[in-house]
Amino acid sequence: MVAALLGALVVAPSACRACEDSEEEEEREALRDNFWRAQVAIVGRGGVKTAAPAIDCASDDARMTGVCGPHLFRFKELAPPLLQATPAPGWRFDHWESTIRARDGAVAPRQGRMPDGPLYLNGWGYEDTGALETVTCVFVPTADASAPVLGRPPAPPPR
Repeated sequence: MVAALLGALVVAPSACRACEDSEEEEEREALRDNFWRAQVAIVGRGGVKTAAPAIDCASDDARMTGVCGPHLFRFKELAPPLLQATPAPGWRFDHWESTIRARDGAVAPRQGRMPDGPLYLNGWGYEDTGALETVTCVFVPTADASAPVLGRPPAPPPR
C-alpha cells in the first residue's frame, strides 16, 4: 500500500510537467500566424463582409460590386476572419458553397461540412500555400406572401 502511494507521488509531478508542456505548446500555437487566401462570389441579392474591411462585397443579382477579393488573411488562431452574409430586402440567406484552387490550378470542393448559417469561418494553416478558396454565398428570394401554401389558395389581391 505504501509503495503504491509513493509510486503515485513520483509519477504525479512528471504527469503535471507533461500537462504544462502541452499547455505551453497550445499557447505557442495560438500565437502563430495563420493564413487564408479567399475571395467571395454572390448568387442573388445581398452582401458579404468581414469585420475588417478586407471583404465588403455586394450583389444586385446581375453584378457584384465592392471588395470581393482575393485577399490573403493573416491572423492569430483565436481571432480568425469571419464572413457574414446579409440578404437584401426580399431575399434570404440560403447556403454557402466553396471550391479551392491549388497553386497548380487543380480545383476541388471544400472538404468537410459547410456552415449552415450566415456566418462562414475557415482557415488554412501556418503557411501561405498559394491556394485560393472561392466562397460563394447563395441568397434566394423570400416566398411571396400571395403565393399558395400547400393546399391553400393564394391570398386575394388587396382592394
